[in-house]
Amino acid sequence: MTDIAREAGVSLSTVSYALSGKRPISAETRERIQAAIARLEYHPAASARALALKRTSLLGVAVPQREAVDAHVIMAFVSSFLAAAHEQDFDILLVTAEDHARTLRVVDEGKVDALIVMDLVEDDPRIPSLARLTRPVVLIGYPDETGGLTCVDFDFLAAAEDAVHQMHRRGSQRIAMVTSPASREGRTPTYAHRARLGYTRACRDLGIPVEIVEIAADLEEVSTFVAAEILDGAGHDGLFVHHERALPLLGRAFAAAGVDCPEAVQVVALAPKLVATTGPWDVSGVDLPIATIGRTAVTMLLEHLADREAPRRSRLLSPTFQARGTTRG
Repeated sequence: MTDIAREAGVSLSTVSYALSGKRPISAETRERIQAAIARLEYHPAASARALALKRTSLLGVAVPQREAVDAHVIMAFVSSFLAAAHEQDFDILLVTAEDHARTLRVVDEGKVDALIVMDLVEDDPRIPSLARLTRPVVLIGYPDETGGLTCVDFDFLAAAEDAVHQMHRRGSQRIAMVTSPASREGRTPTYAHRARLGYTRACRDLGIPVEIVEIAADLEEVSTFVAAEILDGAGHDGLFVHHERALPLLGRAFAAAGVDCPEAVQVVALAPKLVATTGPWDVSGVDLPIATIGRTAVTMLLEHLADREAPRRSRLLSPTFQARGTTRG
C-alpha cells in the first residue's frame, strides 16, 4: 500500500479508503490509485484478504468419485456451482466426498466459508457430523432424516411417477425401469431411492407389473437385454430409463436390433437434457435441471452465510415432461 500511495501521489490512508470502501473519495483520486495498482501489478494476498474480510470467499463442494457416478453429470454440477458462486465473488474448492474426515478438516480449519455436500444416501452416516459444523451446510439430496440441515434436490419421486404415467397414457402396458446396479456397499443414493419409489408407486396405481432391471453401462450387456427382454417376446412395451451412462448404449442396441421406437417400445428417460438429446436418438423424458439445482444450492448457502440465524428450509424442484422422438403423440 505504501508503494501504491507513492506511485499515485496520495496518502497511505487514501489508498486504504479506496481499497476498503470505508470512506468516499473522488472519482479522479480513485482512478489514479487504480492506475497505480495496474502499473505495479498489485494483487491482494488471499490470506490477508481473508483476515480483513473475515471470510475466505471459498465455498467447499464435496463431490463423489464412485465408479458408478457419471463424471460428465458431476462436472455439469460443478460448472453450475462455479457460475453461481462467481457472480457473488466466491470461488469453489472441490473435496472428495468419500474422504469425509478430510472434508470436515477443511471446514473446521476455516479453509472454506460454507459447504455443499453431494451424493447423499439414505441414513447417511455423515449427517450428524455435518450438522455439528459451525459453518453453513447445504445438502444436495433428500434423505428422510436431514439433521436439521438445508436440502436442495430435484423431485425424483414425482419425475418417475410422471414418466410412467406419460407412457401408460400413450398406450404402454408393461413398463420396466432400467437403472444402474446397486452399489457394492449396499447404500442407495437418495435420488435413486426416490426414483425407484416413484416408479413403483406409479405402476401399482396403474395396476401394471413392477419390473426393475439393473444393468451395467456396457454395450454387450445392454444388447443382450434388448434381445432377451424386447425381441424375444418378454412383452415390454415401455422403458423408464434412469441410467445416464446406459441411455446412448440402449439407443445403439435398438438401432442394431431394428426395434421400432416408439411404435413397438416407448422410452422415457430421467436424465440431463444434454444426455437425452445427444447420441443416436432424441429421447423423451423428464430433464434433470442441473444448472437450476446448482444455482439454488449456492444461493441458499450464501443466504445462510449472510444470516446464520435464518430458519433452515429445504426445496424440491418440480419436474416437467418433454415429449420428443421416443414416445407416441
